[in-house]
Formats: sequence, structure tokens, C-alpha cells
Amino acid sequence: MLAAHAFPEARLDATDVSDDALRVARRNVKEYALGKRIRLVRSDLFDRLAGRRYDLILSNPPYVNAAAMRALPREYRREPRLALAGGRDGLDLVRRMLAQAADHLNPGGLLVVEIGHNRAELEKACPRLPFVWLDTSAGEDYVFMLRKEDLP
Repeated sequence: MLAAHAFPEARLDATDVSDDALRVARRNVKEYALGKRIRLVRSDLFDRLAGRRYDLILSNPPYVNAAAMRALPREYRREPRLALAGGRDGLDLVRRMLAQAADHLNPGGLLVVEIGHNRAELEKACPRLPFVWLDTSAGEDYVFMLRKEDLP
């Protein structure tokens, strides 16, 4: 919803693999009268977006690593594991996204992804990618940006 408000002329596809998350999203789309601008799609990353291209892909994938998952406070453990768990190093979905995003971006398009505390792990795993780290309220190590032309 935030992206729809930030880009009032844009048409958006919002995807999630969770039916529950999409149910909540449907309520929000209706409440904010965004039904003509936001299309909700049940998809595991880009699986159901074949042939679709975007100027901007925003993502907040699950990025909590396995060790941190085991140590989460009780209130976080009430969230669906699917929404948080990012694999051993927290980058399972991020790696898949990096491998597939270029096929879904227009020339000059941008990929913007929140990865939590995983900057060092990501830079170690992908040393050739020229990540641009965005300054956010949480700091400048949590969200990266890449251009289509910089993706594998």
C-alpha cells in the first residue's frame, strides 16, 4: 500500500506465497480503494509473473537466519515461520531473487530489497554485485538497490 501511495500513477502487482497474507492484503486494497491500481497475485517470487516486466521491484522477503530464528522472542514466534525464516544464512529467497529479477525488469529498472542484518553475508556471497545501500530509519545496512544491468 505504501508503494501505491508513494507512486500515485503506478499500477502494481503485489505478490505473496501465503493465502493468509493475500487475504489481509485484499482487505487493505479494498479499505484504501486501490483495487484499480493493485493486482494481488499468489506467487512464489516470480513464478506466476511470466512475461511481466517492471520499472521497480520492491521486496521484503523472509531474511531471518537459522540461528536468529531459534533465538527469536516469543512475540516474533507468533508470526508465521514462512514470513520470517530465510534459511541458514537468511539469504535463500534473496539469492533466488537476484538470479531471476533481471528477467522481470525493464531496461534501467531497479530492484530494492530489505535484508535485515545480512549485509556482510550478502556481500560475501555476491562479491561482484555493486550493491547500493540505502539510508533508512534502521540504518544504511538493511536495504539494497541494484539496477537491472548490474544483475546476473
